Amino acid sequence: MKVTIARTVGIAAAVTGVGLLAAPTASAAPEDLSVDIAVEGNAIVMDVAYDVPGAVVCVLNTLPGDGTVPAAIAGPTVVMGGDDGELRATVEPGKYTVQWSCSSIPSFEQWGTAPPLTNGTEDPTTVTVTDTSGPGGGGSSGSPFGS
Repeated sequence: MKVTIARTVGIAAAVTGVGLLAAPTASAAPEDLSVDIAVEGNAIVMDVAYDVPGAVVCVLNTLPGDGTVPAAIAGPTVVMGGDDGELRATVEPGKYTVQWSCSSIPSFEQWGTAPPLTNGTEDPTTVTVTDTSGPGGGGSSGSPFGS
């Protein structure tokens, strides 16, 4: 599975790295799931693309840099095979650790960080939010019912 992690702050964009993840079972190809983590204004955004039949259920956790209790949780969000999905968590300015997980349906393959997964396929990502407003809107988390 290919995971691209991008960190952007405000208008400036800095893309930092591409990692290749090992899928948890032999039936998954590396390119089945791609995840981009970015900062847009005052929001941490997780873009998900799933390229095979079925679906994935994804969750995004954002923890303050020095904390263990999430500052915001987005999801669960279902992304159908062949489609793209987005999880967005609006936060205050600061440094955050981003944790995420995606589980495929019906095969229940899992990708993401440890935590929340026991056997993560990727390390958590650290991002810095400097804007106090922007595309993130005024909500506190990515509620499936909107704001």
